[in-house]
Amino acid sequence: MTAMSPYSFTARKGRSLAPHGLSLVELTVGLAIGLVLTLGLFTLISNQSLAFKVQNDFARMQENGATALRYIGDSVRIAGFYGYTVEPGNVNTTIGGIAMRAGPTDDCGSAANQPTTNWALDIGKPVYGFTGVRAAAVNAQLPCILAANFLDVPPNGQQLLITRSAGGYRVPDAAPVGDLTADLAAQPNYRTTVYLQGDPNAGLLFYGRDFAALKAAASTRVLPNGNDIDIFEYRAHVYYLRPCSRPAGGGANCTGADDDAGQPIPTLVRQELIGSATGPRMTEVPLVEGVERIDLRFGIDSTNDGVADNFTATPVSAADWANVVAVKVSVLVRSPTLSAQHDDSVKSYDLDGDGKPDYQCTDFLATNPNACQYKRKVFSQTFQLRNIAQRRGA
Repeated sequence: MTAMSPYSFTARKGRSLAPHGLSLVELTVGLAIGLVLTLGLFTLISNQSLAFKVQNDFARMQENGATALRYIGDSVRIAGFYGYTVEPGNVNTTIGGIAMRAGPTDDCGSAANQPTTNWALDIGKPVYGFTGVRAAAVNAQLPCILAANFLDVPPNGQQLLITRSAGGYRVPDAAPVGDLTADLAAQPNYRTTVYLQGDPNAGLLFYGRDFAALKAAASTRVLPNGNDIDIFEYRAHVYYLRPCSRPAGGGANCTGADDDAGQPIPTLVRQELIGSATGPRMTEVPLVEGVERIDLRFGIDSTNDGVADNFTATPVSAADWANVVAVKVSVLVRSPTLSAQHDDSVKSYDLDGDGKPDYQCTDFLATNPNACQYKRKVFSQTFQLRNIAQRRGA
């Protein structure tokens, strides 16, 4: 009897001992199923990425719109606050010997924008505005603003908002309590920063460097117990739009198409009165990216009760400006980046509420072929000039 090898066997009838693999049909079907699943996965990832970008764009627009209104609203609400002085006319603006016109851009006054000197200190106008300003004319009207840094808005030009007040920042009263001389000297650039001090009857504007001398001459304001009355930093703000956020090459001024890595971003900026080594000067500070348009409506109180009776973009007389008790601010904000999938050409944007479009991207395709590939939204809010309205309401 012969032993069989454990590796020997006989194939069953109908079975082949040759290696058995996938047929061409099976392979084709498998590849097709794999491709469909892969395509579905990539589609899902692409849709999620697009949805994230859309949500991120709207979140950024919401944030930028709210921030723009907050900056402007803070300035409007505090406009006309001149320390504890009740009437702006009782603030002495000359005793401190302040001279703003150390250079052509240090102040914003001009022959077309009176006063030509110490314009930033014109506290009789706590809130003021310009309308219809074009880039070619802005420097002649407000010398602190360069044409290159002013967004040209055809055909009607930009609106600008000016506010003046003592800031909310109060010089802290440290030891010795009641004497602010050393506390004021501890502030940055205090020597050429403009400050305001006032009691209900009178007040004064002065350079920080002159406070000690004014105090020695009994020209400052004190409490009945002899302690110094609170001192506030004086502020003058000018809000407007410039055509870029980050100028090309890291420069200070917008240059054109090369700004913001080739996609210039319109930006809300403001001129601020800031002390420097050479004296106080209006300094441009960028605030919020993506703000393409701004609309201002000034609420005029004609019945002296602290409530706006009508809103207009163009108060005419000095009396109208003196009676402004509220400002309605509307801003058009665009997404920070363009989207090839978005078409904004079917939309128009009404900022002033008159039912007529104030912005349509199709009007700018000749100068910006990507103008209609940005998402946009209008934000509006009305702010009360508390220091004017509340005195009247009382």
